[in-house]
Amino acid sequence: MSALPRWATLSVVAAMAASLSVFVGPAPVGASAISPPSLVDNGVHPYPGAAEILAAQNVRLISGDGHILLADCATPAQGDIGLLKVWTTDEAIGADGIGRICFKVTASSGVLNLEVPGVYEIRGDGQREGTGHEVTAQLRGDDGEQLTVAVDPDGSTQVGLGADPEASPTMLLQLRTGTGPAPVTGAQAAVGKLAAAGRECTATLVAPRWALSAASCLAPDPNRPQLAEGPPAGETHVVFPGKTATKVDWLSPRPGRDVVLARLAAPVEGTSPIPIATDAPTGVELSTVGYSRAAMTATDWTTDRQHSTQITFTAATPTTLTAAAGPLMCSGMAGAPVLGDGRLAAVLSQAGQAGCPDTAGNGAALTAARADDLATWVNAITATTADHTWTLADLPAAATPGAAVSTSADSAFAGTGLPLIATAGTTWKTGDTFSPAVELNGTTATLLAGGPAVVTDADFSLSAWAKPAAGGTVLSQDGVNAPGFKLWVQNGSWRFAMSRSDVASPVWDTIIAPAGSAPAGVWSQVAVTYKAATGTVILWVNGRNVASVRHTVTWKAGGALRAGAHRTGAASLGGHFKGVLSTLQTWNRLSHTPTRNNHDFDGDGRNDVVITDGAGDLWMYPNQGGSGLTTVSGSNRVKIGRGWGSLRWIVTDWDADGLADIVMTGSDGILWMYPNRGGAPSSGGKRKIGTGWDKYVHAAGNANSTPHADLFGINKSTGALYYYPDGGGKTQIGAGGWTNHRIFPADFSSDGRADVMAIDTSGDLWFYANTSQNGVTLAGRTRSGSGWSNYKVAAMDLSGDGRTDLVALDGSGDLWVYPGDGNGRFGSRYQIGVGWTVNAIG
Repeated sequence: MSALPRWATLSVVAAMAASLSVFVGPAPVGASAISPPSLVDNGVHPYPGAAEILAAQNVRLISGDGHILLADCATPAQGDIGLLKVWTTDEAIGADGIGRICFKVTASSGVLNLEVPGVYEIRGDGQREGTGHEVTAQLRGDDGEQLTVAVDPDGSTQVGLGADPEASPTMLLQLRTGTGPAPVTGAQAAVGKLAAAGRECTATLVAPRWALSAASCLAPDPNRPQLAEGPPAGETHVVFPGKTATKVDWLSPRPGRDVVLARLAAPVEGTSPIPIATDAPTGVELSTVGYSRAAMTATDWTTDRQHSTQITFTAATPTTLTAAAGPLMCSGMAGAPVLGDGRLAAVLSQAGQAGCPDTAGNGAALTAARADDLATWVNAITATTADHTWTLADLPAAATPGAAVSTSADSAFAGTGLPLIATAGTTWKTGDTFSPAVELNGTTATLLAGGPAVVTDADFSLSAWAKPAAGGTVLSQDGVNAPGFKLWVQNGSWRFAMSRSDVASPVWDTIIAPAGSAPAGVWSQVAVTYKAATGTVILWVNGRNVASVRHTVTWKAGGALRAGAHRTGAASLGGHFKGVLSTLQTWNRLSHTPTRNNHDFDGDGRNDVVITDGAGDLWMYPNQGGSGLTTVSGSNRVKIGRGWGSLRWIVTDWDADGLADIVMTGSDGILWMYPNRGGAPSSGGKRKIGTGWDKYVHAAGNANSTPHADLFGINKSTGALYYYPDGGGKTQIGAGGWTNHRIFPADFSSDGRADVMAIDTSGDLWFYANTSQNGVTLAGRTRSGSGWSNYKVAAMDLSGDGRTDLVALDGSGDLWVYPGDGNGRFGSRYQIGVGWTVNAIG
């Protein structure tokens, strides 16, 4: 094939412009520009030495991310991976005089923007079938038509004249492999890179499925960081050191500042999230770490390595920290955490960037968006399993305490969000346990959603944090003349009722909690679950089942969810609530979070007993209540699995949906979670949550502030005890000496934190109180009993009094309950079973 005339002028085609720079369009209404420039990076950088390469090889290399590099075509293959080879009709292109140039792909994801004319063949870098990188090539013909071609990973792909002799010459514009960011490295495991089309930033893991970053990274204009709640506009990923990239499926921006929570499609396992700080000091040296162009070198121009530095902020506003002359901070650091004592106090937003590669910069000023006052907001969103969550913590940046509330967003992770619209008398409150929160005046204040949050004739659940100053309705859902339900405070007691019809004065099925359950001036978490199949309505206060009622005459209240009052007629409201509210949640299923009932298999609000028999069958004995032989009668048992006899399993509500799951490992050490589906563990839905557990004895409890269960493990060889918050990132909490102990993590001291009860090799029962506020620090042990060697034991609140009991099977087959006293000790035991011959109990 004869050579075509070489093109004289090489220029960047207009179609490439958008892929080489961050799009800056008109600002959304209400957005305020930020200055100095945003630290958002566009993900591609000028190719080093491009002018010299053009002069030597007639190849214009424009930009890329450093993962597809020009290579000497004589470079030998490394194992099954060689070079990408591009053949052109111009023999002057390339270094070997045959019109060939070669590229090396160095990561699973990469991009290179270039201009190579007359391309007719591209050969993949795989040396045998199934080994090469999956590469796409973007090309343009002389007629201006553009096309994208998938390159054969292990063979040759003909393009342009190679595919059709009548075609016009084809210019290669881009090579791309993979999706999302390339793998990253760094010592801070919880700090990763967030990447979307044309954007790269830094993000911090703050919960197993949530990363905190800068809203500017994903806003239409990064200099005006306003972003709508919902799925990201385009494909977005986050990658952490040592992990594969995870897709982002939801964004919850914080109004009024450059902060966004990004929900990951799957939890990041084995990495401890970074907690939110309680202050953001100025005049104190803080640290920051992220993926910055400042870390680029002449030989490595990727941004895959963490870059860390120290910052001392000199001024603060309620929403920002600023430094008039900070350290060199370059693009890519938007969203990078500002850390004090290992806690996240702020995220970087803007910097002058003078001295950064490929930018003139405009000084050394630095700005970060504060996060130290966002703990309520972050925890409410990241801890939820709800269909709708109103944090009531999204105080606008310009608002002050006591200012009127306008709206509060709904973090609806499925379906349509229902923001709450406030009426007069609804104000913002700060400086409390939940800060900010919403205060209602008891006369005019309400919050109204745009529609119903639950279906009232099917399963549903409700939850609210409330601090009453007087009585009144916290939640209701409108019908035409009456609410379908109402949750309220009266005479210092929580109450809940469901109406039997939509009339002005309906018949109510009402639950009344014990006196004193809703004291004035005290925060409490109140929840309701309704199981339609049985008509069972349960009222929960601070995780305890306090009362229940049956509601079987149902109707569908299709009006709006309302906070702060309830409908009393077609045009009237009553029962206005006076007090403070935070974190309202609704589920169209059974769920109560948080809860002590992590052994509830059938969703009736009571913990159940699970056993394996001699045949290896798994049985669930539903809790019937009471304290006698009918409490867990065999006549009610349900077989929920087969083949469990040789496996090591525990019961816990791993996914925090209010129903108990099974966590199991076999001889291979893989730890599996079997979710509860219809009252039984689902093998089809099982999920791998860990490896290497053949070397450990495992247990589960919940010691931190998230509803997700935590793991505990004893190393069989060293006897060390470890704590795995939310299942990952182990921390040693006990030195050697725990070998062959049986441990039961649960809240034995009634302080809301998981303690550890242990049976040692002598059969003594020991209580280790947990003194940490959000984790595990074990105090010195105290003896709680002896003679436990021959007992098979499970820890749960079987009696329903809110205190953790021990359910124990002795060597004679008698089943006993040792009622907890809430102080790590137990009262007189009572018998609930005879003739129980089982392999294991949970």
